[in-house]
Formats: sequence, C-alpha cells, structure tokens
Amino acid sequence: MAPLRWLGTLLVCFALSLFAQDAPSPTSATGQSTSPVPPPPVTLIPRSHEERENRYLSEHRIVLNVFVSDESGKPVTGLKEEDFRLLDNGQSRRLTSFRPVEGSAGIAPVRVMFMLDAVNNSPKDIASDRKGIEQFLKQGQGRLAYPTSIAILSGSGATMGRPSQDRDALIGELRTLATDVHQFDCTDEGGGSEQVFTTINLGTGTTVLDGLHPDQKSGCLNQRFQRSVAALMRLAAEQEDVPGRVILIWIGRGWPLLSAHEFLPDTAAIKQNFFDNLVEVSNALREAQVTLDAVFSPDLLRTVESRSDHDNAFFNGVPDEDHVTASSLGLQVLAHQSGGQILIESKDLSSEIARCIDDAESYYTLSFDSPAAVKPGEFHSIQVKVNKPGLTVRANTVYYAQP
Repeated sequence: MAPLRWLGTLLVCFALSLFAQDAPSPTSATGQSTSPVPPPPVTLIPRSHEERENRYLSEHRIVLNVFVSDESGKPVTGLKEEDFRLLDNGQSRRLTSFRPVEGSAGIAPVRVMFMLDAVNNSPKDIASDRKGIEQFLKQGQGRLAYPTSIAILSGSGATMGRPSQDRDALIGELRTLATDVHQFDCTDEGGGSEQVFTTINLGTGTTVLDGLHPDQKSGCLNQRFQRSVAALMRLAAEQEDVPGRVILIWIGRGWPLLSAHEFLPDTAAIKQNFFDNLVEVSNALREAQVTLDAVFSPDLLRTVESRSDHDNAFFNGVPDEDHVTASSLGLQVLAHQSGGQILIESKDLSSEIARCIDDAESYYTLSFDSPAAVKPGEFHSIQVKVNKPGLTVRANTVYYAQP
C-alpha cells in the first residue's frame, strides 16, 4: 500500500534558526584588542489600554451569521436578542452585539462567489455546471442583488474574476473561464516519475483511477487534496480584510478524503500537519465571514465520497491532532461547520444556487468574546439556539480559540 506522500507541504511555513558563529574580537590600528560595539538599545513602543483591548478583541471576538428558518424553510424575521442563546462548549456566553440583517441593507454588502472545480470534476461536469450558473443568471431581470464573482480552480491554480452585478457580463466571463480552463494533470509523485496522467475519469464519483498503479493513484489523490484545500484557504485569507459577509458556492463533489485502501495509517507528524491546516482554514473561513456551500447535481452520477461512521463524527468537529484525518478537511465537513448548506438532491442546479443566495435575504449577525485558550488551536463547539419551537438555526458550529 502507498503511504500518504505529502507532509508539511500545504501552506506550512518552517522557521529556520540561524546560529551566529564565534568571531574574533575586533582589533584597533595598533593591533590591540578592542571591546565590540554594543548594539543600539531596542526602543519599545508602549501600547495604551485601548490599543491592548482592541488587539485582544480582534483575536477573541467571534462573529456569527445566523440563519433561522421555519418548518417550510423560509427565513424567520423579527426575532430579538433575548430570543437567542449561545453555548460555547456547553457554557452560556453573553452576546456582545446583535443585529438583524435584511437583504443588502447591511453595513457592507454580501458578496457571492461561484467556484467551478476543474481539479475534482471532469470537463463534462464543468460544462453542466456552467449551464446551471448561466440558467440562474438568466432567470432574473436587471442587476443582481449582490456583487457576484466567478472563480475556477484548475491545473494552473484558482482564478477569480472581478465582482459584478451585471448578469450579461458575468455570463460572458463564465463562458471565457470555462472555455479556457487549464485541465488538471495528475502526475505520479510516488516514485519521482515525470509521467503525466491525463485520462483520469473524475466524474464517476469513485476513488478508483483506472489504469494507475496504487502508488500513482495515491499520488494523484494527494495532489487534488492539496490543491483544493490550499485554494480554499488562500481565498478565505484574501477576504479577511474585506468588510462584509461572503457566500461561497463551491460547485462539485469536492476533493478526495484520502481514505482509500491505498493509504497507510497516518503518522503522528501527518496528523499534526492535518490539524494545523484544519485550524488555519477553519479560522480563516470564520474570520472572513465566509459561509461555504457545497452544491452539485446528482444527474452525472457524482456522489459524495463514502465516509465511515467514524468519519461522520468529524461534522461535529475535531478536538485535537489525535483524532484528525484528511476527512476532517473535506468540503462537506467545512461547509457544515461554516453554517453553510450541502445540497446534492436536486437536478436543478440553478434552484440550488438560488437557495444558497437566499441566506443573504434575512439573517442575524451576533458576536461574543471567547475566553483565552490554554494553547493555540483550542477546540470549541458552538450552539446557537432560539427559544421558539419549530425553528431551525444554521450557523458556525466550531472555532479554534487562541491564548
């Protein structure tokens, strides 16, 4: 069986320690040894109490976008702050802010992003997905309610178009992106081979890559996993300093979970790497206020990669590196934990897209202050409850606290 062949490669930075060598004492013009010149004193810039408080709040204030619906799935408006209760690791937390949001009337407009995934889906899938987005854009008249961007993840990386509310302009950009897409080439990293495998069927919904040696299969799956998670992490990081909420609609079944039989059990180092990246991508999505939705149609036999009952527990969050696997970084898991939707039942992709964007029509933004963590990446579960029967609440379900 092939071992997992990526360790420390996914957006992980290593600090290099530089050790000074003993140098001879400087000498004067007369040849006598002189004392080395001391370095200039370090000037400390004092921080005011307000500055220290603002820095602490920026690291510990948790902002949540909460969608509340009735039994028919319609958004519920008119709720007050006293109707909500927030539990952090089972403990009640006081809300530090509460604001109902109606449509585009927020402080900053909601931004919508469509992600076409050409790394994990076949050209046939991409063509179908493009038609679904076009159908959605053609359904209405006039400008879109929210600035919308088209992005595509391909063999050359992730490309994001400019946000626009012009339907025709977005359709034109979509056609250009989908036509000029650089198809993902799967190379065998296992044995150092430079051979490229370009005939892999990514549209069957299985992890079996016909015609490849097991080592080649695992290398291909690793590449798809790395590229996908790295693109999501980078996209979220780029949105952290942009005001407002983002609804990111990732179209496609997502990346491999690296749970196929070709992989050996994860080592402690690999588990630590998985957990570090999980903390980073989870916090980046939350801090950028990204709601991640996983959407695709089943008409092309694309199914969510199978998970065991043990893996299903990851929807509730992973507390530490001892429990993490690649499945913890799966598209559907991250979508659920961001408060997003997982829509895989309807053959009408345009209607599923509309359901995702409906989240922006009416929701509630609330915040609370997390306690200082004992160590970086301390796991916390979140529950948002409403004191009215028959209502469903959807929001972030986890966060990783900092000291």
